[in-house]
Amino acid sequence: MSNDAQAADGRDDFDFLHGRWQVRNERLRQRLAGSDDWEIFHATQTCEPVLGGLGNVDAFLSDWRRPGQAEDFQGMTLRLFDLQRRQWNIWWAGSHDGVLEPPVGGGFADGVGVFEGELEHEGRPVRARFVWSGIGANTAHWHQQFSADGGASWETNWHMWLRRRDEDGRLPHEDAAIELRRYTLKPGRRDELIDLFEREFVESQEAVGMHLIGQFRELDDPDRYTWVRGFPGHALRVESLQGFYGGPTWRRHRDAANATLIDSDDVRLLKPARADTALPAAARERAPFGGDGEPGGSVCIGVCELNAPAQDGFLERFEREFAPQLSAAGLQLLGVYVSDDTPNGYPRLPVREGEPALVWFARCADDEAPLRLAAQPAWRAAVADALLTELKAAPQLLRLAPTARSELRG
Repeated sequence: MSNDAQAADGRDDFDFLHGRWQVRNERLRQRLAGSDDWEIFHATQTCEPVLGGLGNVDAFLSDWRRPGQAEDFQGMTLRLFDLQRRQWNIWWAGSHDGVLEPPVGGGFADGVGVFEGELEHEGRPVRARFVWSGIGANTAHWHQQFSADGGASWETNWHMWLRRRDEDGRLPHEDAAIELRRYTLKPGRRDELIDLFEREFVESQEAVGMHLIGQFRELDDPDRYTWVRGFPGHALRVESLQGFYGGPTWRRHRDAANATLIDSDDVRLLKPARADTALPAAARERAPFGGDGEPGGSVCIGVCELNAPAQDGFLERFEREFAPQLSAAGLQLLGVYVSDDTPNGYPRLPVREGEPALVWFARCADDEAPLRLAAQPAWRAAVADALLTELKAAPQLLRLAPTARSELRG
């Protein structure tokens, strides 16, 4: 059989899982009891191929203990591809009893893997389903469902959100799409939201596949909070948003977060203007919550609202007439983005649609750099000329102070 034929028969479908992962687990404490009480714990997982790629074995090491157990829970999975039936069979075992459970079997279609079988739960038979989705170069999502009525209804009781770790132990990120989010807060409550956000919403969002790029206090408005997050692509964006906003961390803290907000709908969905204009990777790890992070200088985000998509002419004008002026004012250009017109796949969180823009990010030599830029005669002349054609309004220059845990810093 040729290599292409082998790939087509499904034997390579689990190759994405090989390697080292960090895992966020969300596990229902009581199954098939109408409960909505979820526990969260963390694990590491390593997966290696066996039988020349016809199978794989993973090791799952958690920081969770089953009730009555004195040791952290460990698990393992054996997956084997049945050449005759052209399907995968999956066996699971845990350190609580050391017994392989009966297998679930199935395969992948359109990027989603579904595997079903008969198991037991607390001494009674149940139909079990494993589902793999949200699969990217560095992300994957597994969840488990049980049915006590032969498949007529299903209860999800366990999510595992996997993020790949690289050789240095860091999370690699792919930011094909980003969101620029500007919130208007109730007077005097910005630091309250920042404290909650940095304590509860950084790792919990990244665990489900997002990238928290930067969080900022706006220097010119004490009741504005701006932040930026990235996604590997639009399908994975939807999966990640569903995972976070439908998950236990947001449910526990959403009321406290929403109580600080007046408006959270000023959101732009963006993509890199060119292949080489994305923001660079962070030079260092993000500071832990409550740790002594290095002080960060200010950042400027320039928002150019346009009459037509930037690709119709303003992008070239920006590169030719605007970008060269930044360094003279003390700004270092880091990234350039344009509006992403891909339909919003998660309408629960609206984005600004039909409003073309070019958005640039820069590191500032000091807090006054954006003010110097706006005052430069050449800048003012370039703005005035562009207002006659592409620019809808004068560029907004957001002067931003990174929070303690912002990855993007000045």
